[in-house]
Amino acid sequence: MELPAISRWGTRLFSLPHVTSGAGEITLAGTIADSDGAGRPRNRVFGQWALVYLVAGRGEYHDQRGNIEEMVPGKWILVFPELAHSYGPLPGSRWDEIYICFRGPVFEAWRAAGVFDPARPTGQWLEPEQGILVFEKFFQRIQAAGCTSLHGICFWQEILAEILGGSASQAPSRDGWLGRALEMLEQSSAAGGLLRQTAKACGMSYESFRKKFENASGLPPGRYAMQYRIERARRLLSLQSLTNSEIAATLGFYDEFHFSRTFTRWTGASPKEFRKQVRVAQTDSEI
Repeated sequence: MELPAISRWGTRLFSLPHVTSGAGEITLAGTIADSDGAGRPRNRVFGQWALVYLVAGRGEYHDQRGNIEEMVPGKWILVFPELAHSYGPLPGSRWDEIYICFRGPVFEAWRAAGVFDPARPTGQWLEPEQGILVFEKFFQRIQAAGCTSLHGICFWQEILAEILGGSASQAPSRDGWLGRALEMLEQSSAAGGLLRQTAKACGMSYESFRKKFENASGLPPGRYAMQYRIERARRLLSLQSLTNSEIAATLGFYDEFHFSRTFTRWTGASPKEFRKQVRVAQTDSEI
């Protein structure tokens, strides 16, 4: 199956394997020509994973974490299930894309391993002329006779590894003092005294540690620690099985009120509003 030429880009929805796998599945895939984007003017929560590859045009990506990225042909967006976001063309420009929507435990394992990083939701891949050929081969494989959902997600993981591989080197190294610092900041459930304890464990004064950490990771250590806690909160809230009080205790907040106030300040939505966004997005994705 051939994708349309860039100059004649069209909108298509591709057929997918009907038999699902407990490991995961591809739920939607296709192309969109002259799109208005998604989540505009307000951010949306999609409820599943998606990879968007820009074929033509220029635009921007925004999300609830404060990421703002310019989008040009050859760049991709990784949509996180619970992360409110928006993207689309700049005034006077087009937005032509290829998209793949997917979900399942195998992709949560990618997140747990740090391959899916919400701090890096976009990246640059191949130029569209080359990228289209890779996607053509992928769509041919998943539409072949006998291809099951399990085959499909295995093929898709190969493509994801190729697409995300170009940005893997941008992740902070976990060797030496930085690895120790990241481990302490991520594993601790409380922030009180944490930064000075981490600086001491790394053999530095607090001020030297703060400067070196920000230079290496791009964020001050306090902000990194809190963003990591908020990201864990998003994941726990999206499960819909824990109370706000239980999440607050798990993540080391003083109480439910402290958790709710902090979460709202950092994300722009209260825990209750966030849970509702996730439920609506999950319902929409099943229609």
